[in-house]
Amino acid sequence: MKTIAVYYFSGTGNTELVAKMVKEAFEQQEYAVDLVRMEDVLKQKMMIDVEKYDFIGIGSQVIGYNAPGIVYDFVRSLPQGGGKQVFIFRTAGGVAPINYNVSKPLMRKLSRKGYDVTYERIFSIGSNWIVRFKDEVMQKLVETTRQKVELMCREVLAGEKRMLHTGLGLRLVMEMLMAVDLPVFRLIAKDYRVEQSCTHCGLCVRQCPVNNIVEKNGKIDFNWSCNGCMRCVYACPQNAIQFKHLTFFPVEGGYNLKKILQHPQGEAENAARRTPPFLAEYIANDAL
Repeated sequence: MKTIAVYYFSGTGNTELVAKMVKEAFEQQEYAVDLVRMEDVLKQKMMIDVEKYDFIGIGSQVIGYNAPGIVYDFVRSLPQGGGKQVFIFRTAGGVAPINYNVSKPLMRKLSRKGYDVTYERIFSIGSNWIVRFKDEVMQKLVETTRQKVELMCREVLAGEKRMLHTGLGLRLVMEMLMAVDLPVFRLIAKDYRVEQSCTHCGLCVRQCPVNNIVEKNGKIDFNWSCNGCMRCVYACPQNAIQFKHLTFFPVEGGYNLKKILQHPQGEAENAARRTPPFLAEYIANDAL
């Protein structure tokens, strides 16, 4: 049986949901799929044997206008590719040209390692930054994304090539933003504060994908390698991790994708939330 490896990083669940869709779609085409978290590869120093796979998939969210630092760390850990075909999928709060260049630095690094990146797509499940979409909107996005994932998998297996492009001006602007984006986002956790409601359960320490959170002398401390994924902010059972100054970053009421999809709130609760402008075109247009 032919096999595919899908390596992914997910902070609060969006990319993980899409990665599972990818696995299901390829399995429907009678491929065996290994679904592997990048953080497990790096923390456990797992050996990566790309030779045993027919395709390699790499999935992550868009944070700011770039890939999270852990994705670059993962790519650096990869062995030489020997021409192995790679497809890339990203999740973002918006599907628009401003996000079309976010994978370009990643592609260059993969290319220098001998990988042949032939396909990329951006999917939207919802926004866990600043403005949360309405629950019914997120359900529509999930349904549409599942269809687009199935299309992506068919196209990858058919050998179709797909790259996202913008005009030169926007690409140059985004390249400059990405150059400063990654180091800036590594400092995000330095704006965290821990409230007195913290029970020192250790969940944030254990779940941080890059071991950026430590407990010293009964105090939670944040180091200098944050990914900005906000997993710790949303996962804390006591809501004890808060921003000092960047208080507009997390969405009001927290973010739990599984809960949102299983128990969507009614119209009254969703009144202040947003319907994204790209929704209608995302649903109708397979090119997105």
